[in-house]
This record gives sequence, structure tokens and C-alpha cells, in this order.
Amino acid sequence: MSAASGKRKLSARGLTGLVLVIAALAVMAAAAALPFAWYSASTAELAESRNVLRLLEAKLKNATRGERPPLVVSDDIAPMFVSGTTPGLALAELQRLAGKLAQDNGMVVERTQLLPTENSGGLAVLRMEIETSGSLADLRGYLLAIETGEPLIFIKEATIGVPAAAGDAGAALPSDHLSVALQVEAYGWWEALP
Repeated sequence: MSAASGKRKLSARGLTGLVLVIAALAVMAAAAALPFAWYSASTAELAESRNVLRLLEAKLKNATRGERPPLVVSDDIAPMFVSGTTPGLALAELQRLAGKLAQDNGMVVERTQLLPTENSGGLAVLRMEIETSGSLADLRGYLLAIETGEPLIFIKEATIGVPAAAGDAGAALPSDHLSVALQVEAYGWWEALP
């Protein structure tokens, strides 16, 4: 009798049973891991939503410090959102508002670039880059108008510089010729169409 023939072999039925047990264990392991995967995915979304809520609360608190009572359920919050019935129209309205605020404060809009939006249940996060130029005093008024006005617009990033040609302008101060790049974020809200 050889060593190979002395070993026991699984019958076809035993092999089928082993495969079924392994498959059942894999299905049970996947079913057990599914809630943990869902929890970790929703935790990131929840943290992001809480951050947005904190930003909105802080903005409201700063805007209404001592001037008005806090928001209540019956308050009209529509003016806090950029108007528009679709994300595209809301982005166009945000672009118009940014240009108007710049013009009202003496800034010149050189370029605007729309950034991708995020949509969720009738609420859209609208993002845009704005390149402007003007004096330091104009910039101060422009930033103040963005941060304190309605609808709520948040400045996410700002880069301020002096163009190389402005330093050679002779008597003019560099602060009279600033180049400003802003990345702003606002929220658009609309009722879903039937």
C-alpha cells in the first residue's frame, strides 16, 4: 500500500458540503461587515454636515450679534440662500452677486471661474473663483460686503498680491494696485420640481 493511497479522500458529497460551508461563512462575514462599512461611510458625511452647520451658525451669530433676536422656526431663511431654480441658475446668480459687490466697492473683476457644485436634496454647495483688482481700501469694503451680506457667501481661500508692474508705477503705492484671487462658497436652495 502506497502513502498516497493511505490518505483519505473527500467524497463528492463531502466536497460539495465543504464548498457550501465556506460560501455560507463568506456571506455571513460580508453581512457582519456591512453595518460597519455603512457606519464609517455615513460618519464622514455626518461630520461634513456638522461642519457646514457650525459655519452657518457662526455666520448667523456674527451677522445678528445684538441687533436681532436669534432665528426661530417661523423666520424666512430664503434670503440666506442664493436664488435659482437649478444649480446652473444659482451659479449664475452667485456670479452676478460677486460682480455687483465688486463694482459697488470699487473693485474690478478680472475673471470668474465656476467650480463643481455638490447637490443633495434641493441644497447645492456653489463654489466659484474670483480674480479682482483694486486698492486696499476697496478690497476691505469688498470683503466686508461679501462676509456680512445676504445671501450668505463664505470666503474659503484668499490670495492677495501686488502685480510686478504696480511696483514700477512711480508715485502710486503698491496697496493701490492689489491683485486678489478669492475662492468663495455659497448655498443654493430650491424646491424640487414634481
